[in-house]
Amino acid sequence: MTDMSRRTREDLLRILLDTATDIAALDDVEDVLQAIVRRTRTLLGTDMAYISFTDLERHETYIRQTDGVTTHGYRTLRQPLGTGVLGQIARGVAPYQTRDYLDDDHLTHIPEIDEIVRAEGVRAIMGVPLTVGGRALGALVVAERHPRAFTPEEISDVDSLGRHAAVALDKSMRFAELARTADDLAREKDHRAAQLEMISAMVSLDNELIGTMTEAPSVQRILAVGHRAIARDLELRDAEGSVVAATAEASFGGSASVPVTAGDELLGSLTAEPDVDETARALLERIAAHVALALLFLRAQDEADLRLQTEVLGDMLARPDAPREHLERWLRRWGISSGSALRVVVIEAPAAGREQRVRALRSVGDGVIIMAAHEDHICFATVDASWAERTAQLFASRGWVLRAGVAGPVDDVRLIADAHSRAQLAYGSVIALGRTGVADAADLGMLSALLDLSRRGELPASLTAPVDPLREYDASHGTSLVRTAFLFLESDGVVERVARLLHVHRNTIRQRLDRIARILGAGWDASPRRLEAHLALHVLAAREGGGSARR
Repeated sequence: MTDMSRRTREDLLRILLDTATDIAALDDVEDVLQAIVRRTRTLLGTDMAYISFTDLERHETYIRQTDGVTTHGYRTLRQPLGTGVLGQIARGVAPYQTRDYLDDDHLTHIPEIDEIVRAEGVRAIMGVPLTVGGRALGALVVAERHPRAFTPEEISDVDSLGRHAAVALDKSMRFAELARTADDLAREKDHRAAQLEMISAMVSLDNELIGTMTEAPSVQRILAVGHRAIARDLELRDAEGSVVAATAEASFGGSASVPVTAGDELLGSLTAEPDVDETARALLERIAAHVALALLFLRAQDEADLRLQTEVLGDMLARPDAPREHLERWLRRWGISSGSALRVVVIEAPAAGREQRVRALRSVGDGVIIMAAHEDHICFATVDASWAERTAQLFASRGWVLRAGVAGPVDDVRLIADAHSRAQLAYGSVIALGRTGVADAADLGMLSALLDLSRRGELPASLTAPVDPLREYDASHGTSLVRTAFLFLESDGVVERVARLLHVHRNTIRQRLDRIARILGAGWDASPRRLEAHLALHVLAAREGGGSARR
């Protein structure tokens, strides 16, 4: 053995010893692999050295660590197994070398990879497979930027280093697998702990919510329990988007929202502020389920109460002569005491939206005390003097049209039937005139009865007959004698007052009155014909939007 060979073997032994020490001492396998390629390159004096890993699932090998490589494309090269030098070696069969890669026709070339090799300037390549227990793990490769043939001794030296590299590579893979397993177990442990925490929180929440439901179903109390459970403000909105109940004073947009449903029916939505995590969202859904249960319970309770109110109010209207004590005893059930001032209201409620209007009216303030739903309207009795303002605000906020009649107040429960009749007449006048708002029976008098008859098609045609000639004259001559006659009777026959209302000279009014007398005949403005003409003119003025309120 020559001195040169002896020194080479000594260098090899020292490198092998250092590598074995590194494998045993270093925790970072990547550092070990980097040390191996660096020492391999130093031992053979090549331009570069690198280690590749074999990916059997993708049927390719890819470079993992390099020393001396200058281009990014070469450092990240992936080679299909069985192609090129690297693909041949990584199959794990035997060492392989080529004196000049690009001119070697014995290899299977891939144009894209050849371009990467050409860019790096690689010519000669030699490598050995990395195997452990017959498993092909990768390859240890050296390369030159000039043609070169490697000797059997050099191939043997690289193979010796490759065996150590295979150990490091096997350790890396096993360590990575153990690390993934440990991570999976840790995640599973965390997941199960989170599930246990969620289940415990849900059981605790359910127990408290069930206790609340058993004691007294209340949406506000359920929200309070939910607020404590998830440490978030909660807001319940109905299906139309109006706030029903909340734990915060001011309304908020919310970051997390869940539907409140009963079967296929959407009752509303429950919103939390701010956003919630997975556990809190699961709890929020449980809270929503109990809210739905409370809403259904309260709805059933409300419907039963409404049916009873309808029966009681119907009894009051049908039997106004019933003993006062009997009627007052029923009203005390809903908080109305003897002698309270009651206003009776009849309000339009189309069939399509009647249920929503009933629920909304029953929830407004403390005013509605007894209610009944009839064919096209709702009637209720209230002690709230501000009911009109409250109702107008409610209807405006929901986009509903308000048409209603009111009568009262009455302080004797036996007068409710009479007040209802007058409120119904006032309601009928609003419908007949095609107007909106609230009509007070006290402001309409007999006119409300006439308009109600007109609305129902029961107004005798003869009622307006006394002034029909005036209507025909106005239609054919373009005059306004009907209005002049109406204002004349409304002003108690004072010509000057009529002239001021019509903004004309009093002589003009006298001329019109003469013409009216010629058309209707003398005495049209004196009893008994005066009353007939006045009533007929009232009906015409109301129908045409020119009633007394517009004089």
